[in-house]
Amino acid sequence: MCIGVVNLKVNVAEVRYSEGESVHFELMEDFSSFDLGTEALSFHAPVHVQLQVNNTNKAMLVYGNIQTELKATCGRCLETYVYPLSLSFQDEWVFRAQATEDLLESALLLDKDEVDIKERIFEQIVLALPMKFICSAECQGLCPTCGANRNLTPCHCGEDNLNPRFAALGKWQSND
Repeated sequence: MCIGVVNLKVNVAEVRYSEGESVHFELMEDFSSFDLGTEALSFHAPVHVQLQVNNTNKAMLVYGNIQTELKATCGRCLETYVYPLSLSFQDEWVFRAQATEDLLESALLLDKDEVDIKERIFEQIVLALPMKFICSAECQGLCPTCGANRNLTPCHCGEDNLNPRFAALGKWQSND
């Protein structure tokens, strides 16, 4: 069964009492901008979430896929670009009354059938982000001397400026 939802609330009543049953959710939500401390990010596209919730009698195992696009700033050239994000995740949900000691720390605890999972999805997105955003593997970044974007204009600032401490290495020749 597939249920379409326009926000990030899911209702698990359909599978709560049916061991072995599963339900599929298609979710979409617009997220607001957020600050990571080192840089601010905003969403370029809505967050699309696909969930499959399986009741195992002890808990509900959730398999999900998240797709969205973020506006990010490249850590090398400082240009803004669109960062596509696609990730898969697994989660475990359990009703508080059925939770064992192990599940109390790792699972999402449910008190009612309808669950708002926006924070849980946001957490998955943040965990999947790279340490540093790079617009492409070929990005040459900024010139440390003049600050020009070396992807847009060739820069010859540093070609003749050799650190005098390394001058002796310039005379060294390999015997290979």
